Amino acid sequence: MRFAINTPGSAPYLYFDTKTQDYQGVLVDFFTGLETHSMYVATYMDSSRARNEQLLLDGQADVFLSSPVWLDHPKSFLFSDPIMLHASYIYSTRNFDGPFVSQEHPNASVCTRYGFIYPVLQAHFDKANDGLVRVDSSSQTTMATMLSKNRCEFTIMSEQNALSIMFDDTFCRSTFYQSPNIISAVDLVIVVRPGLEELQQTINIEMKRFIESGEREKSIERHSGRYHFPKQKCSTQK
Repeated sequence: MRFAINTPGSAPYLYFDTKTQDYQGVLVDFFTGLETHSMYVATYMDSSRARNEQLLLDGQADVFLSSPVWLDHPKSFLFSDPIMLHASYIYSTRNFDGPFVSQEHPNASVCTRYGFIYPVLQAHFDKANDGLVRVDSSSQTTMATMLSKNRCEFTIMSEQNALSIMFDDTFCRSTFYQSPNIISAVDLVIVVRPGLEELQQTINIEMKRFIESGEREKSIERHSGRYHFPKQKCSTQK
């Protein structure tokens, strides 16, 4: 089973661990269980969100992680049951006075990931005047870095991404705040190449076990950590 990755991935879902020189994350934990309970073995292919759909349609890959609402051709694929909720928030180095409302921040810059689609913000990015200014980066870690250096006023990412990235020692000197309101929430699923109904069914069986056994929550905690926003500077910093 060939899994196409939005290289370099993103924690806690699936990411390249420089210490182990291998992929880690909730998806790796899930596929380990799948290998134990079925005939399928996962291999990982470096790819990008822009290429993933075509790789499946060309038969060069079998699965990738996404949400149906992010796809260009959602009717062309099979989907697993949801593995987890992808709840996105806006993040800033300054505290929020209230819910984030795009119209209240004309011409504000927002760090985004190149090739990613943000339906809830797209209309504001498209405005010729007084909209939001999109500033693309290669990864969520780079987005957080640019935010910490005031190269953008806000960034948008899932809470799980933010927890796993912003509390890293790399950002010890940084303060990050999370918007009090969820910007968007979608189900993450495993997108399956058409014609692989048996694989889809096997994934769903393992998904049920993975969730009901509590392994999913343990995996999320292991790869995200037990943190909560706001993220303050490290106690050793003055």
